[in-house]
Amino acid sequence: MIANTIKTFGKLDVLVNNAGIYPDTNITQKDLLQVWDQVFNIDLRAVVELIHESVPYLEKTNGTIIDISSIAGIAPLSTKLAYSPAKTALDMLTRVLALELGPKGIRVNTLNPGATQVDKANSPVDKITPLGRIGQPLDIAKGVAFLASSDASFITGANLVVDGGLVYNFVSAQFDDFDINDYKDVVNSRNFTGKVVLVTGSSSGIGEGIVKLFSILGANVVVTGRKADDVQRVGKEVQELSPKKLKPLEVVGDLTKTEVITTLIANTIKTFGKLDVLVNNAGIYPDTNITQKDLLQVWDQVFNIDLRAVVELIHESVPYLEKTNGTIIDISSILGIAPLSTKLTYSPVKAALDMLTRVLALELGSKGIRVNTLNPGTIQVTKTIDPEYAKITPLSRAGQPLDIAKGVVFLASSDASFITGANLVVDGGLVYNAGALKV
Repeated sequence: MIANTIKTFGKLDVLVNNAGIYPDTNITQKDLLQVWDQVFNIDLRAVVELIHESVPYLEKTNGTIIDISSIAGIAPLSTKLAYSPAKTALDMLTRVLALELGPKGIRVNTLNPGATQVDKANSPVDKITPLGRIGQPLDIAKGVAFLASSDASFITGANLVVDGGLVYNFVSAQFDDFDINDYKDVVNSRNFTGKVVLVTGSSSGIGEGIVKLFSILGANVVVTGRKADDVQRVGKEVQELSPKKLKPLEVVGDLTKTEVITTLIANTIKTFGKLDVLVNNAGIYPDTNITQKDLLQVWDQVFNIDLRAVVELIHESVPYLEKTNGTIIDISSILGIAPLSTKLTYSPVKAALDMLTRVLALELGSKGIRVNTLNPGTIQVTKTIDPEYAKITPLSRAGQPLDIAKGVVFLASSDASFITGANLVVDGGLVYNAGALKV
């Protein structure tokens, strides 16, 4: 297979390991070990062999590997004694390979589908899926296309869960894949003309990159921050970047104050008439440890800005997002996944934000609102950055605001219409070397 691919096309850019079987198994069945061997040979060992044969060619093209796993590798199912462990092993294989192959310029990621329609049989799964329907092959194809694209150039070792939020309701519809025109519409999925996007903390750094990309893609945007000069500067640049020179709404204020949040949402609706995308990006990340004298003062500051303000913003926004079938994207951190000894406050607050996202995905899915988290690694937001970060990142560089902006735009796009409650990790694979961080 690999030899014929190279003979026919001369190269290999993308390897998608999708083939697999998923028979029911339990510990008492007579042919357990026979079925076990079949599942592991097809779903895991064959993947290893394919990748082994493909690496020399993928290295030449800075290629990418995408392994199709399952939410059954995240949430166990009693009837999948072989399948769930095989998929869990595949998820871990992806992470290990991300560390090994990153320096070779090869990205390796996993996509974890939920229940996906592949025949015309009926299923009750749509009733327990927060987004109210079963997945379609096009939902999975959109996720794969994103992971293979330049928009995901700083994503490796990640699990992209495309399941409509089902993983959080996973227990022991009517079926028709999307029309072919829906497949063709993927070409236009990054056109945000007519959409209204509010990005908090968008007067500098990551937020500035996010709001600029949305403006380039045609959206009406809201620029927010604490410093009027920075808000005005970004507002001016954003208007110049807009294809139709759309004037952004500029709001200066402290998001820990209820009146500022109320005014921010009210002015957004007054100015643009609606809200389609809310990006909760504003935050602070001071070092803290358990013995410092002002610990509780700093603790309260971080939780008020990084978490409580997010809750209040979402609370105020839901009535408007429900009208537009809108989406919420919370900017978290890999430090909410991997602890760091100097971030006694920041790591717990980001872990709480990740869980808030999942709970809201369950609550708001029935209202047509998707909620997801993006977890950045080390991102360069100043002119200089410690070169050590590049050395411990499998993709051998620090992230840029554009890397994060691309991920946010994907999550806000129609390509992510069946993704909710997910963590999109955009860190160049750093999360698996986070212990080497010195922040």
